[in-house]
Amino acid sequence: MSETDRRLKDHLNTNQAKRERMCLEVLSIQPGYFDIRPRLPKGGPDGARDLEGRHKTELCFGAVGFVNDATDTAEHRKQAKKKFKEDLSNALEERRAEATKPSSFAFFTNVGLTPGIVDDLTKHAYKNGIGHCEIFDRERLRVALDSNRGYAIRLRYLDIPLSDAEQKDFFSAWGDEISAAIGAKFRGIDQTTKRIQFLLESGMPLDHLSTRVKLNASIWSVCRGEFFFQTSLSLRVHSEGLLGITYGGGTNEIEETPVELNAHKTRHTRNSQYGFGFSSILPGMPCHKQFVDDVEGIERPKNHGNESAHEKVRTFSSSAILEVDQTHLFFRALSEPFLFRVNPTCRLRELNGCWILFECNRKIAEHIEEISIFGGGYELLTIPKEEFRIENGSFDRLSIPTEGKQQSDSHSWATLRPSGMASCFTIDLMGKTPNRYDWQ
Repeated sequence: MSETDRRLKDHLNTNQAKRERMCLEVLSIQPGYFDIRPRLPKGGPDGARDLEGRHKTELCFGAVGFVNDATDTAEHRKQAKKKFKEDLSNALEERRAEATKPSSFAFFTNVGLTPGIVDDLTKHAYKNGIGHCEIFDRERLRVALDSNRGYAIRLRYLDIPLSDAEQKDFFSAWGDEISAAIGAKFRGIDQTTKRIQFLLESGMPLDHLSTRVKLNASIWSVCRGEFFFQTSLSLRVHSEGLLGITYGGGTNEIEETPVELNAHKTRHTRNSQYGFGFSSILPGMPCHKQFVDDVEGIERPKNHGNESAHEKVRTFSSSAILEVDQTHLFFRALSEPFLFRVNPTCRLRELNGCWILFECNRKIAEHIEEISIFGGGYELLTIPKEEFRIENGSFDRLSIPTEGKQQSDSHSWATLRPSGMASCFTIDLMGKTPNRYDWQ
């Protein structure tokens, strides 16, 4: 006699609650059973059903008929058969007045039953309208508890530890599932931690805002180095008067081809580009006083009038070499403060729901693979080429700085919009947490 068989006889004497919980878990690991739940394991009117759940798609009742100090004598077998019939009859009787009748019945006992008894009881259930009946006597319970799916149940209710061989069998069968469950738990903790970190940092003013444009070929191959690109970002609610930022850059001078550059590898290229940033600011607001009223020689875009209710003024400029053999363009709009802020800015969280459009010369637009926006150390938005469409653009929409040589007829202009129904791209900071971006 195995230890499991022996303990099924008497280990749970008088402990009906544990008997029912053990049988519930045994039924739950059987094929076809799901959503198994207890009725009243601690006692009370349970409608002659200790367990209730589903077998495949049908309603299933379960009853537990354990006896104290179980033996396989005629007396205990008679007691188990009586319990089976009573529970089945009472369960069906209670359900007659209700809309749904059970079509499945499971019975558990720690008495050893002969195949003949099991067959007779099963036929009795079928005659009473049950379509599926299973009887778990002591031997069938032992088989279930001594399997790798039942080891944990056996340990929990019969206090039988796993042998070395059983431990190897258990982890061989469930190791991957256990690792996946642990991994899912840690991923959940990691996601929560990242969200908390982001919410804390989202209240800080932005020191960095940039756009990266990936091309499918080198800048020289795409447009012989001649380009213009801008990002227009409009806030949903102004930040101390700041309505939005338009930033980007363009070609300044192309003085040598890649072939000429390769001929003198000991020095940098003479090709150059410029960068710019214009801020749209409401008059009368703190931002206007700080960056417009008290500043002389404010620059405005060359091709923009002053008829709008806000002012668009230059707040950022840069110049750099232009490596025409590269396959990406990079533009930024802000810089870190030193003693005081030289650029108007907003908090990271104020970018939530902002409206974004991209304008550029058509040759660049036709070769873009991906556009990404970064800010505050986070990758805020990434747009692959299948998620934007190219429309005819207008020179009047561009913010050309004084050093810009671009004219209305110098390029064919394009506007990039979402490929769906939306007219602008947006940044969602409330529905998801952006990925941290390590610039180093």
